[in-house]
Amino acid sequence: MSHWTIVPVRGLAAGKSRLAGLLGPQDRRALNAMLLERALDAIERCDGDLSRCIVASAGADALALARQRGASPLPDARGSGLNAALEAARDAVRAKGAVSILVLAADLPDANGDALFALRDATPRGGAAIVADKRGSGTNGLLLPADCALRFAFGEGSLARHREAIRASGVKVTICNDPALCFDIDSPADYREWRSRSVHTGPSGLGKKSHGFDAAK
Repeated sequence: MSHWTIVPVRGLAAGKSRLAGLLGPQDRRALNAMLLERALDAIERCDGDLSRCIVASAGADALALARQRGASPLPDARGSGLNAALEAARDAVRAKGAVSILVLAADLPDANGDALFALRDATPRGGAAIVADKRGSGTNGLLLPADCALRFAFGEGSLARHREAIRASGVKVTICNDPALCFDIDSPADYREWRSRSVHTGPSGLGKKSHGFDAAK
């Protein structure tokens, strides 16, 4: 079975602009690089290598990092936006024979290989899973059959849109509430919370081991 992972990222210099009032350009770039590295580390730990991982970005810096790590860079030269970039990435992995696809956000500081393995292990073959964000309304990840007829709908309130669209395609979907995958750094408050936790858990901010999966209601 050919499983591929797609990591969309705006770019190392361009990403996390909402943190501009808290972090300067160099610190934001360093944060974005660390977060992308964290995502790639998790994928590599789960899959053994990054030979079936695509990083989709309009940022040359993020694509260069992906290339250095052994992932496949997919430029979004037109800056077409997240959903269009994901459609292009999905087309690319389908052409490579993908049977299943994981779309994983690149701003999850607690992501780790065990969490990704648990996500795949808990998702029935031929089924789909949505990784909820910390508020339970957004999407931090999507595990899908490669042939699932889903139009990506990332943005505010995307979990409900993705759930209904997957159901409409005839695929059974579950919701993942794993703490290691639900926490994303999106706002200054998120960054402060993560930094506060890191003081007690070490620089990685890891340490959460539980995995939560619920049938979609």
